[in-house]
This record gives sequence, structure tokens and C-alpha cells, in this order.
Amino acid sequence: MRKEINADYLLWERLKKGDTSAFNELYGKYADILFSFGMVYSGDKEYVKDCIHDLFFELFKYRKNLSETNSIRNYLFKSLKRKVRSKQKGRLQLIYTAESLEWNDSGEGDGGEDLLQDDIQKLAKAIQQLPERQQEALNLRFIVELPYSEVASIMDISLESVRTLVYRSVKTLREDLKDNQITVLFYVMRSY
Repeated sequence: MRKEINADYLLWERLKKGDTSAFNELYGKYADILFSFGMVYSGDKEYVKDCIHDLFFELFKYRKNLSETNSIRNYLFKSLKRKVRSKQKGRLQLIYTAESLEWNDSGEGDGGEDLLQDDIQKLAKAIQQLPERQQEALNLRFIVELPYSEVASIMDISLESVRTLVYRSVKTLREDLKDNQITVLFYVMRSY
């Protein structure tokens, strides 16, 4: 079976050969999305930045030993998750705040923003009550906006398991936030 050659694959190969421009391109392409991903797990901006910098430093330092990968993004997410977990010495603390659950509202400033922010804060608290795996699946699917197949790869579970986790999470959130049903439905289901 022939591996499909894409831009990421070529970038990865150049990095493995020590090409600093490939390293810079890789960092530029993935640093922001890794930061968003890491912020849900830690909530500490400087800590997440340190983990990302450590990750990229180690990538370049050990570039000759890097394995083949079908998805650089998945490789980087998994690596960052391990790094955050190892530095925290244990269980991941998934952090959901109104800031991490950004709402892209195109309203005209009709005074409903405060109500919307209250709803988002309630959503953040409700998500924190979910089991860790459900929180992680929601994070990857809706905050980082990855397709189900990539979520499955990062979490090392089957595609069906990811779909089940997301379904159960959304169902629980709907039940827990029935007073805020409209906001939750529009927010959570916009990418579902």
C-alpha cells in the first residue's frame, strides 16, 4: 500500500533531515492550535506555552529518531497531551471557561450579551461535571474542531466510541441545561 504524499508528510521529512525552515514552518502552522488545545487542559497560559516550546525543542533535538506518522497534527496533539499530563503529575484537569468556549455572535449588541455570557458560563460548569473522557471528546470535537476520525486517533479509541462519548455528553448537557436549551443547542450542535 503506497502512502499518500502530502505537504505535511514532506514537511515532516524535511524536519527529520534537520531543515530549520521546515521546523519554523511546522511551528508556525501548529503553535496556535496546540495552544488552544493545551489551554483546555491546563488553563495556565505560561504553562501551556512552556509545554509547547518543550515539545518543539524536543522535536528538533530528537528529529533523527522521529517515527513515521500519517498525521503531524495528531502526533503533536498526543505529544502535547502527554507532556501536560507528565508535568501535572497525574490526571488531566480539563478547564472550561467562557473564554475557552468562545461564542461567535454576530448580534447587533441588543443587550443579550450578558445573558449569553451567563449561559456560556453555565455550559462551562456543566461540562466540568462530565467524566474526563467525555470532556476530552467534546474538547477535541468542538473546541479544537477536529473531525471524529482524528479525535479517535488522539484518544486511542474507536470512531464509534468517540461518537458515543460525544452523543452522551451532548445528551447530558441538554438534560442538565434544559433552562438554557436554546443557547446550548446552538452552541454545542453548531459543529455536530
